[in-house]
Amino acid sequence: MDPKIQKRIDDALSRIIEPQSELPIADLGLVSNIRYSEALSSIEISLAHGFPRGMCPACAAVDVVTGEGLQRRTREAFEKEFPGFRIIVD
Repeated sequence: MDPKIQKRIDDALSRIIEPQSELPIADLGLVSNIRYSEALSSIEISLAHGFPRGMCPACAAVDVVTGEGLQRRTREAFEKEFPGFRIIVD
C-alpha cells in the first residue's frame, strides 16, 4: 500500500478512542481488518467484537451500545480523512 495512504489510515485510527480505556482502538487490537480500494473509492473496516459465552444480559447491552458507538466514530473518522469514499464498518 502507498505509504501516504497507510499514514492517513493510521492517523484516522489514532483518533478513534475506546471510551472505557481512553486508548485508540488500534492499540487495543479492536481492528481486525482494513480493505482499501482506490478503484472503488471504498474502505471496509472490520472491528473485532463479540460476546463471551455466559455474558450477563446487562453487560451484553452495554457492549452493544459501546460497539455501536465505536462503529459510528470509526465511520466518522474515515469519512473525514477520506472524503468522497464509501466507508463500511462492521
